[in-house]
Amino acid sequence: MLRRTTHWLKTALIALTAGLCAAPLVAQSAPDRFAFVVGNSSYERRADGQPIKGSSLNLYSPHYDASKYVEVLDGMGWKVLNEVPFDRTAAGLENELDAAARQITSGSEVVFVFNGHGFSQGTSNYLVGVPDDGERYASVGDMRAGSIKLSDVVARLAEANPARIILIINACGDEALVDGASLAPTKPRFDTSVEEVLVLYSSSPKGVAFDFVDSPDLEGEKDGFDLGGEVAVHSVFSRAFLSFMENDEPLLTVFAETRIEVEKISRRAADFRNMPGRQGLQIPHVLFDTINGQFNLADVSGTLSSTSLGTDWRHDPQVCRFSPDSLQEALALRAQTGIDNNSQARACILAAALADMGIEKLGFDSSLGGVIVVQTTPDALFGRGDLITRLTVSNSEGSEKLRFKQLSDFAGVLAQYFNEPGHKLVFSWKNEEAEGKKSGFKGIEY
Repeated sequence: MLRRTTHWLKTALIALTAGLCAAPLVAQSAPDRFAFVVGNSSYERRADGQPIKGSSLNLYSPHYDASKYVEVLDGMGWKVLNEVPFDRTAAGLENELDAAARQITSGSEVVFVFNGHGFSQGTSNYLVGVPDDGERYASVGDMRAGSIKLSDVVARLAEANPARIILIINACGDEALVDGASLAPTKPRFDTSVEEVLVLYSSSPKGVAFDFVDSPDLEGEKDGFDLGGEVAVHSVFSRAFLSFMENDEPLLTVFAETRIEVEKISRRAADFRNMPGRQGLQIPHVLFDTINGQFNLADVSGTLSSTSLGTDWRHDPQVCRFSPDSLQEALALRAQTGIDNNSQARACILAAALADMGIEKLGFDSSLGGVIVVQTTPDALFGRGDLITRLTVSNSEGSEKLRFKQLSDFAGVLAQYFNEPGHKLVFSWKNEEAEGKKSGFKGIEY
């Protein structure tokens, strides 16, 4: 199959057809990698904002843990999106996540690390923000209002359509923050178009997560634990995970090694607290997993689709960027089941559509109300910085104009109508250099 040729038309609104062939084999650039790190320690503070010494609600390790995660992730090439990761309220965390989502590019990889208190209620997991006024939470209801759902974190990060989202949740503890709240992480459900999501929890359901091993506060000083040359108080989980984190091996392998080490270290922590037997055994837990098993925090090349064209597109939809046969299988499945009933076919067709248009990365700007073209190939049909504000779908029976409230709306239309005989797509777009005037480009009607 041959790729059709197109020419820029700078002044008119014109059409792009959906009946396009797959893109030729090209090298795929490494995905952008973003990180967001939080360390919440001060859950009970004085009027001057200083944490109350000796409070059973306050944690010692999250600030040290968060600082080390930022250092290690930055050293491995991950761009950390939040500058101040300490002691965030739920509202502050939500605002920073929204700001971070505007920096995330389509097709990227995102790691979210939370260190602090967590709890579950019903079928929802919560990450606890520090109280707005510094006083302790009086009830589960108050704490829930001051927390953010794990599912909401995923939803905010998914807004920019990354390829992978990894959550590392170092939460819970050896006692409940508020009476009546459960420590147990409950199995989540995520309503997201992102195919690969991994949630790692520092403790198993009904389990304990230790803030430190031995006493970190003999006289208000650091406890002297040494990790990578840094003397600091680290939680049991982070102490183990950070020691393996930079290993050049799949993340799931790193986590398995971490689990073994955490179980071993937690015995010492349990002995210090006089917790008998399995009551004090901390067991890290994979809470949710749809990720490529070869995903590697330290080395991006192991998960690039261009290095694994033999991979089944059902496991790696990016294969469809390079394989016409894989695209045809997905198109046949779409015809049989419909795109809404098959997320694997949807992801494959979307990957092929973006490749055919020469788009490597997309973003979304809710204030401008459109999809932003962030990165392109040399022969792309759009230019970098173009803002796609509207799409018209037409066939023999008529046409429909569509606007986008989020990036997934745009992705859904492409997946539904790309290479669909008898349908034509017309994109309305703007470019800053065109002084806000609508422009477009022309394709051949299928």
